[in-house]
Amino acid sequence: MKKVLITAPYMIREKKTVEDLFKRKNVKLDWAKVKERLEEKDLLKIIKEYNGIICGDDRITKRVLSEAVNLEVIVKWGTGIDSIDKEEAERRGIPVFRTPNAFSDPVGDTTVGGILAFARNIFTSDRLMKRGEWDKPISYCLSEKTVGIIGLGNTGTAVAKRLSIFGPIILANDIVEKDTEIIRRYGIKMVSKDELYKKADFICLHCDLNKTSFHLLNEVAFKKMKKRPYVINMARGPIIDEAALINALKSGKIAGAGLDVFEEEPLPKDSPLRKMDNVILSSHNANSSPYYWQKVHKNSVKMLLEGLGIEKNSPDNRC
Repeated sequence: MKKVLITAPYMIREKKTVEDLFKRKNVKLDWAKVKERLEEKDLLKIIKEYNGIICGDDRITKRVLSEAVNLEVIVKWGTGIDSIDKEEAERRGIPVFRTPNAFSDPVGDTTVGGILAFARNIFTSDRLMKRGEWDKPISYCLSEKTVGIIGLGNTGTAVAKRLSIFGPIILANDIVEKDTEIIRRYGIKMVSKDELYKKADFICLHCDLNKTSFHLLNEVAFKKMKKRPYVINMARGPIIDEAALINALKSGKIAGAGLDVFEEEPLPKDSPLRKMDNVILSSHNANSSPYYWQKVHKNSVKMLLEGLGIEKNSPDNRC
């Protein structure tokens, strides 16, 4: 019997549903006690017991993999695999799977929701009314604005698709050449990052976290932003240098930020970001959608069973 560890928080909260997917598969499931992720020290104690893992953002490092003597497959619940040492896993013959395009729609909705909240001054108006005031803050239509998207993959494209209905100028930057049909369909103009920083009223981050994107928005980048833009990050926290972001918010280099992800998660309770009225915060939950969670549950279990040789392989999502 194969032994499998499940550490993905969204699966753990729906244990009965997931257990049903494993019925009659001759697999023993263990459920980790986890709130956000397991750290390296947590995994080092237990990983040698398991043939497979369905993980969240757990720190599956080189040291962890060196102890994973029975591990046959790693499945990431969702898309981002920056917390997994993929190269070391490959070197050890352990395939890593994920679900590309898993949450493009809910994250796309959340991103546009953040842009609209800032453009229409929704939270400012709400705060004024709840303080007993009767004021009319200026708001803007998106058709008056320019939105810059860094990372025009599945999620960035989902954002562009939604924005195209509202009529802003859409700029985008990506290190990979993009489909010209997508660019034409949604009226996107591909530009350099410097041009995007200079012209955008809103800057949305939708790139993977890797060596090229770590601290992509830093002190130098913020200085290039000429229109005091709002920054929206629904991708990965370390894409932004958080200390530089806080300074940019305090100095007025940028007008505000919508953040679902952070360099340290959970966000520390004493973070200055928690006290800023021009910042919208959420707890790494932009993917929230029971419908899409269920799709990822099913796909994750399917990939795990194929990786363990219990089911036949189909066109896979190997990274």
